[in-house]
This record gives sequence, structure tokens and C-alpha cells, in this order.
Amino acid sequence: MDSSGPDGQQPRDAVEERRETAPGPRNEMSGTAGPVVQAHAIYGDVRIGGGTAERSQPKPRQLPAAPVNFTGRAGELAELERLAAGTETVKGPAIVVIVGPGGLGKTSLAAHWLSRASTRYPDGVLSADLGGHQLDGVVPPGDVLDGFLRLLGVPPDSIPRTLHERAALFRSLTDGRRTAVFLDNAASAAQVRTLLPGPGPEPGTSLALVTTRRRIAGLAVDGARFLELRSLEEVAAADLLGRVAGAERTAAEEDASREVVRLCGGVPLALCVAGARLAAHPNWPVSRIARDLADGQARLSALSLDGDLSVRATFDASCQTLPIAVARAYRATALIPGPDFPADLAIAALDDARGQDLLDALTDASLLEESPVGRYRMHDLVRLHAREQEVPDLPGGAEGVIRRSVNWYLHKAVAADRVILPGRWRLGPLYAEESDQPSEYGGPPDALAWVESHMPGLVAAVRAARDAGLHPEAWQLCEGLWGTLLSRKRYEAWFASHAVGLESAQACGDCLGEAQMHIQLGAAHRSVRALDAAARHFIQAMELFREEGHRLGEASALDHLGVVRLRQGAYDEAINGFTAALAVHQAIGRPRGVALMNFNIGQTLAASGRPEAAVGHFRSATGQFEAIGELYHQARALTALGEVLARLGRPQEAEVPLGAAVEIAKSIGATYDQARAHVQVANLAAALGQRSRSCGHLEQALALYTEVGAPQADEVRARLAG
Repeated sequence: MDSSGPDGQQPRDAVEERRETAPGPRNEMSGTAGPVVQAHAIYGDVRIGGGTAERSQPKPRQLPAAPVNFTGRAGELAELERLAAGTETVKGPAIVVIVGPGGLGKTSLAAHWLSRASTRYPDGVLSADLGGHQLDGVVPPGDVLDGFLRLLGVPPDSIPRTLHERAALFRSLTDGRRTAVFLDNAASAAQVRTLLPGPGPEPGTSLALVTTRRRIAGLAVDGARFLELRSLEEVAAADLLGRVAGAERTAAEEDASREVVRLCGGVPLALCVAGARLAAHPNWPVSRIARDLADGQARLSALSLDGDLSVRATFDASCQTLPIAVARAYRATALIPGPDFPADLAIAALDDARGQDLLDALTDASLLEESPVGRYRMHDLVRLHAREQEVPDLPGGAEGVIRRSVNWYLHKAVAADRVILPGRWRLGPLYAEESDQPSEYGGPPDALAWVESHMPGLVAAVRAARDAGLHPEAWQLCEGLWGTLLSRKRYEAWFASHAVGLESAQACGDCLGEAQMHIQLGAAHRSVRALDAAARHFIQAMELFREEGHRLGEASALDHLGVVRLRQGAYDEAINGFTAALAVHQAIGRPRGVALMNFNIGQTLAASGRPEAAVGHFRSATGQFEAIGELYHQARALTALGEVLARLGRPQEAEVPLGAAVEIAKSIGATYDQARAHVQVANLAAALGQRSRSCGHLEQALALYTEVGAPQADEVRARLAG
């Protein structure tokens, strides 16, 4: 609590008391305390009169100790150089504010830069720790000014009593001089503002270098420029670990060292602690520290040295000043699944009308990072710390936050899937509930782009739902990803999410949900040509659908199994399966299913050496898909039609459907199928002797296959090389 009067003046007795007891500068890494300012001997003959000083003024060199193991930060150092140079438009000292959470090395960066640049400030370098990261340790600026003035040669009995007068005298003594002031751990703009030196003789010759965990935006009014500090890059982080623990030692266990770097998240304090533990135990392998850090619940404990460096203590200091509502939001946002999240999701998860204000408060406290596109990210170590906090009155508790997050993702995924594959049948009840709602996406490309940009969060939400016992939501989320995964073939996300979805469907005893997960997992295996595994999933799905009397599901399983048999060369089995599925679709009046079976029968006929018979089925399927607005499958049917016409020696006829297939697939963002259509156009061009055109389409196909990680990329690359 600020005890100053209305004009900012401190009572004399309070000032004197704090002068005796105020904590001194704190090293960001060690947390050790020293005096606020280091006023040793006073040199010079200073006479105060008429508000000016006639003096042979001392030139203090109160440089902070340069960090021994400083590494990396080339970009940040260059930016500091640029910002410290000041601008012609700002009249006064250059003000540079380094912002970032505790443990990232703000003090180290500032001290390292200042140690190299100090000769630019021959009239004095002053420094003070302002204690802004402590609940009750914020240093009154009047106390700091008292020390600064003593260092500049002002006799103690000549130091003004009021804060305003001290600040004015400090500016007067530094006016026109080349002076730097280093203000570590600032708490507020007001605290810093009174400690600013006077302007130098030229722009960039007077400097206030500030570090803070808070976004003290008010300093922008004074011309401040801000440098936001992030985690170290992997190479610099590995170098720092090696400097502390021993480079030969970390190089000898390269994989374990890389894992330690990853688990420390590029936080210099964490890397220093891990390295210090290794240095203190020469017989420990690096893998021991890696194992200690692998346990998320014990990681912060493993990143602490008793009575000295501590990642947890650093984060505790950042949180102890948070209002209760912000502290509650800190705990809640750490529970949101995924590496980052949009504001809408956080507001829904917080279940608080002040949601955006709370996010802003966490960002200002450097506990959240905000990206240029409005997404928020919490560092992994900060997230672990936030999850440890006991916060009262969290709506619904931790489970409530997870449930609201999962439901937000589920609604968004279902809405997108309805646009991506509008004609597909679904099991999830949310599809029926929202069938009459207007779409929030402009079309398939918008919906696909949204799902892909949120894919890490969606996959994390599936896992979080499983872990929280929200098993129906887990498998329904997977169902909502089907259209995107089918179009874009994001195999890692596909397998990771659906293995969990299948587990959850089985856990909640939902046989239809389990069958659907087998269908979608089988499709993933089929896409990577693991045909035997795919067949097993489809057979299990078919049996489950039959047991439940779900004819449409059974027809779907027959369809997918038929595609596997087609690719295995078992053409009669494939046609039998497609024909049986066709009969079901015709009986229940489902035109989309009829179109799909015509398409699949055409594929089987073409593959088994009956291309003429296949043409009719492909033409029927193309028209049927167009009639129901099923653009994705229309593009596939057009590609197949063009391919078979080319094989029949009818290239002019083949050009039309293949060109249309490329354009439709491109328009809906179906990357994989666009690539396949390009390959067929390339084949047609090659048959016509159009070598350059063929290579151009193969290059486009290669780029698209590579984008989705499809195995066909290797085949196309080999063709281009040949």
C-alpha cells in the first residue's frame, strides 16, 4: 500500500525507517539481497543553492555484475542496441523496458548489455532493485533517490525531504550528462517515472534501462520502448546447460541433455538449476536429471536448490500480488487443454463475465503470452505451477473448467464437420441438435482451416475428456474431426486422437460409438496402406453395427472393407461388399450412399481390367454427388473418371473431368485429393508427350503430398528425379 500523501510526498519518519530497512537489489537468478544502492565514499565538492548544483560531480560506476554463463540472446542484444539509441522525437532519456516472466533472465540480459555499453555513459551508471516482484518489498522511489543523490555527491543533510524535490534534484544533476540508470524489477510506471534521469546532450546519451514482470504500459507515455523476452532457443539453451554442468558431460549424453533442455522449456533459471545439480554431483548421469524432470508433478521440485535458486519460488513471487479473481483465472487457464487457446475458449472455460479482463491481467503479469493472432499460451513450467495452486470458488472446480473447454471444442468441431462433409451420417447427438443453426464458417476451406489451426488443442481435448471421465465427449470429438482428417490426412493427430476415442467409447459402453471409432481408425490405417490392420477395424465395426441393428453403419463398414479388398486385389470380394452396401442404401433411400457405392464399384471394375464398365458407374456417381452438393466425393469421382478415360485412349474426354477435379478439390481445401488429381493430369500430359506440363503437375502434387505427410510424396519425388 502506498503511504505517500496526495502530492506523492513521503512522511519524513516513514522515509527514514524504510531507508534503514528497505531490501536491496535482488539477483534474478539467486534471489539474494543487497543494499538498494551502493553508496560507498562520496567524492566531490557539491554546494546546493537556488535549485542548481555547482560541483565537481562524482561519476559513479554502479554496474551490476555481468552474468558468468550468459549465452544466446543475439537478437535481443541487437534490439537493445537499437532501442537504447533513442529517437529524435523523444525529448528526454531513452527508456527501454525489458518485460517477461521470472526466470527468463531479464536481469542477466540487461547486466550483460550494460557491461558492454557502459563506456557510453561516462558521467555515471546507477542501479537499484525496485522489488516489484515482492508482495511487501516494493521499494519506495524516495529511498532510491536518496541513495542516487548521495552517490552523485549530495551531502545527506542537503537531500530534500519530499519525493518531488528529490526527483527534481536528480534530474537537474543528470541534465545534459551521459548517464544510465538501471532499474531492476520495477513495479509500476509511477515508481519508474520519478527515477528517470535528465536528458543527455544528444538523443541516446541518457538511458533508463528497466526490467519488470509486468507490462507497465504507462511508461509508453514517456516514450518508453518495450522488449519482450521469451524462452531461449534450443541451441542457446543447450549451451547454457553445458556451461553450468560441463560441456563434455552434456555432449556425452546428447539425447538426455536434449530432453533436459526440452523439459526446462528454454527457461534460463531452470537450466541453471538443472546444470547446478549435475555440477554438484559429478557421478550423476544427465539421464538422472532427465528422469526427475519427466514427472510433471515433481518437475518444479526438481528445479529447486534448497535456500537458493528455485523456479517455484520465482513463480510464487509473480503470483502473490494477483487479486483473487486473477489468481482464479491463473489456475483455470492452466487446465485448458492444448498448447495454446483463443480468447473465446478461455472466456467459456473461466465462466466469468470479466473473462477478457482476466486474460489481460494475466498477460500484463507475464503469466500468459499473447500471439499476434490473439491466441494465448502458458509456458509449460508456468502451467505446472498454476495447477498446484489452491484457489477457492473456482466454478465447478477443475472438472468444470475441463468440461467447459471440451464442450467448447466439441461444438466448434461439429459445426465445422457439418460444413466440410455435409451429407455424411453421424452418430453424435450434437449434430441433430445444431442441424438448424446457421453456419459460422464461410465454406469448407474456412472450416478446414479452423480445425487445422486448432488441431493440437482438439487432440489435447480428446485426451483431457478421457482423463476426466468425459468418455462420450471424447469419442464424439473424434467423430467431429473426421471430415478434416479425411481431407487433410493429418496422420499423427488422427491416430493419437482416435486411439483415445476408441478407448473412451469402450469405457462408456457405447457400442455404436465404438463401431464408429473402428471405422475411422480403419480409414487411417488404410490411408497409410496398413491394409490388414484396416480390415480388422472394419470387420469389428461391421459386427458391432449388426449387433445393434444399425443398417446404415453396417453398410458403411461393408463399404470401407470393400475398399480394402479392392486394394488387396480381391476384386470379387470387394464388389460383393459394395453391392450389399448398395442394396442397403437403396432400401433406406440414401442417395449419398448410392453414389458412393457406384463410385466404389467403378473403382473395382477399373482395377480388375474392365474400364469400359467402370465409366458408367463413375459418370453416375459424379452426377449423383453433384446433385446432393457433395463436392469432396464429386472431386474424387471426377478424378477416377478422367483416369479411366485416359486409359481407354480418350485423352480429350479425360481432360475435362480431371481439370474440374483439380479446381473442386482446391476450392474446398481437400489437399490430398487435389494432389491425386494433379498426378492424373500429369499422367495424361505425359501420354500426350507434354513433358514440361507433366512435370509441372507432378511438382504441385509433390508439394501437396508433402504438406499432408502422405507416403505418395516419395513416389512422385522419384518420378521427378527420373
